[in-house]
Amino acid sequence: MKKIIKIALLILLVSASSFAQQQAQYTQNQFNSNLMINPAYAGANECASVGLRLREQWVGLDGAPATLGLISEFKLIDRLFAGICLNYDKIGIYKTFSVDGNIAYHVKVNEKGKLALGLKFGASFINSDYSKLQNISPSDPLYHTSANFTIPYVGAGVLYYTDKFYLGASAPTLVSFENTATRGKVNVEHYYLYGGVRVKLDDDFELRPALLTKYQPLAPIEFDLATEVWYKKMFGVGVSYRTGDAVNCMLKVKYNQYYFGYSYDIPISELRNYNYGSHEIFIGIEFCPKKPAEDASKNIRYF
Repeated sequence: MKKIIKIALLILLVSASSFAQQQAQYTQNQFNSNLMINPAYAGANECASVGLRLREQWVGLDGAPATLGLISEFKLIDRLFAGICLNYDKIGIYKTFSVDGNIAYHVKVNEKGKLALGLKFGASFINSDYSKLQNISPSDPLYHTSANFTIPYVGAGVLYYTDKFYLGASAPTLVSFENTATRGKVNVEHYYLYGGVRVKLDDDFELRPALLTKYQPLAPIEFDLATEVWYKKMFGVGVSYRTGDAVNCMLKVKYNQYYFGYSYDIPISELRNYNYGSHEIFIGIEFCPKKPAEDASKNIRYF
């Protein structure tokens, strides 16, 4: 019976994804996955960096999402920064490879804060294996179309940040260029509003709360509320809550230019009885010119 329920859930999952491609979901949003959702994030830390992220969602459930992402950012000229995102995502019968370039311009707006405006240009390459579907109608024209298609897209974002605060808004797939003559729209606009602060508790400990709001027209609005406690800006532990989905535990380490993060999501939705949670690992390295210790501590990558 349990296997039948799993198959039914997978069918529902695949049916939903047949109509709309979702943005990849991450738990460790405060480690620079912000570049994936907001092009204005490129250059917010001034240092060049590269990071790799692996996420296995809903472990034990057939057809569950799995994502591998590579993120890099670097300076072009004064105030102008660039970033590159590569993302491979599979869910149900779909495999998607996305690549995009990001460019951001930063300007100082007051003594403590800067404002960044960013644009994202990319494309998604989607492969659909309809042979894995059952109980479909042979006369349905949807299954006579090509199983491979490419969707270019353009996104935009804005970010205001200081040493102790940040606030951003973005739409990474604001405009998609796709042919919907033989099928429904695949890329649906996603909108993000997020922010966070750093609260110094004493000389050793720091509190870093953050909120990420996600909205797309075909689903209810979703919130990720997170809180982390950091020790000497090197070790961080935290918890977060994703509305209607999961409670998450996080562990992060920052050593010199290297950083590492691991999170485990405990499902609280109706799927909780049919999977073993979700795992996410992030590793990265940054390349910064040497600065005094007090300057290095201001790096907002570790919000």
